[in-house]
Parts: sequence; structure tokens; C-alpha cells
Amino acid sequence: MSITHFDTAPRELEWQLPLEGELYRLIPGPDRPDYSLLVLERPLHFYPATGFDLGRVEADQQVEDRKGRPMVRVHALLVCARFVGQQLHPGMHDLAVNIAYVIDNSLARDAVVDFAKIEVAAVGFISEGHVSGPSTPGEADAPAEAASTDDDVVADAARVLRDGVAAHRGRPVDRLSATLVVGADHRLAGLSGNADGEAPVPTPETFEQVNEVLARLDGLAGGPAGAAEDSSVQDGARRFTVRVEGDSVVLEKNRDASA
Repeated sequence: MSITHFDTAPRELEWQLPLEGELYRLIPGPDRPDYSLLVLERPLHFYPATGFDLGRVEADQQVEDRKGRPMVRVHALLVCARFVGQQLHPGMHDLAVNIAYVIDNSLARDAVVDFAKIEVAAVGFISEGHVSGPSTPGEADAPAEAASTDDDVVADAARVLRDGVAAHRGRPVDRLSATLVVGADHRLAGLSGNADGEAPVPTPETFEQVNEVLARLDGLAGGPAGAAEDSSVQDGARRFTVRVEGDSVVLEKNRDASA
């Protein structure tokens, strides 16, 4: 499932879109029977409102942005249809939903929703996620998620990196310039550059997310010159220089790269 836009939401959620995850289970509440637990593919962060009791949150979910302001990391959301007579269903598109942060993960084991374990977040719109691959022979192939060239993979990794830096700072990143050194094992071996004039420091989780994207390099035959191997990097590693602005990613050609 994917939440792609909001009706009302705090600013920090806007730049963490899309919120993608998997519906884990239905949980009845004291007021309605159809709350759904959405487990996120990557955690999100929010600023607690004035008066919010951080004692409600486990210590490992309490983080700070670069200015030292407290944030809360959550790994799941509780959602329900906003309007009476509607409910989450297969094939839904832009269904209006109420969204709450799950601030106590034990909610996943509860028989009934405990409102003390959630915090109201936003009103947004949810759609069914990517189409799965064909389940029987003869069905049309689903669009491949894997990129076809090195450049495509590195561009995706650069966007993940930019989002991770923004999450770490607690504010959007407008421009990112970075050099990624990718080892022979297709994992990030080095990182340098700047994001809006500062070092590109992401959340700890971002590195593994970037590595998951870079793993798609395995088996690719290579790509355009922008993704050429840099002869100054040894032991099978490659260096990629990227610039990210909005959704646009440009890979700079390495002039000293070998073919």
C-alpha cells in the first residue's frame, strides 16, 4: 500500500512521501471494527506536539534532528477509512483515510486498539501498491521494478540517500551532490559530498536501504558513461558522482574512468 499525498498533515510528513508499507492485520477499536495496521517499508519521523509525553515511546524510538529537536521514529501506522460507508479494499485508489502513528509496537499483538499506543497524525489518501508479478503462466508480465542500467540503479540510490539525509536533519534537502564508492560486493564503501552546503549525513537505516538498491547492480552489464568505472578506485570498486535536485538526478561522467 502507498500513501502518496495528504489533505492535512504536519510539514515533516510531506517530505517523507510516499509512505509505503504492507497491511499487517485488522484490529477492531472501541468505536469501529475496521482499523488496519500498516507496517512501513522504512520508518518515518515526526515532531511530538507540545505536551506530548515522551515516556509513551521506547527509548530507541526517540531521536533528534540536527538542531537537537526531539523527534519520534515510528515503524507502523494505524489507518481507517475517513468516511462512513467506505473501507479499505483491493484495488483502492486515493481512498481518504485517517492516519495515526503507532508509538507502541505492542499494538500489533493487541486484540483491540488501545488509543494510548497511537498518536493522531494526518488525513491522507491511500492506494493499492505495486502490481505483483504474474501468478500463472500466460499472464502478462508485470513492469519490472529493477532498473535496466547502472545509471538507473545509482539514481535510485541517490534519491534514497537524499531522503535519509532529510530524515536525519528533520527538514527537506533541496540539493545533494555526492560521490558514492560502491564495492565489488555492490555495497556502499564510501560517501562524500554536500547536501544544501552541509555534509550528507543520513539516518543509520539509510545505509542499508541504499545497499538494498545497489544490490540491483549485480548482473547488470553496465550503463552509459556516467556510470563508468573510475580507474582511481581499486579492488573492483566503482565511484559514482551524482547531483540530486527534487526528483531529478544527474550522474556526472568520470573523465578519468576506464571503460
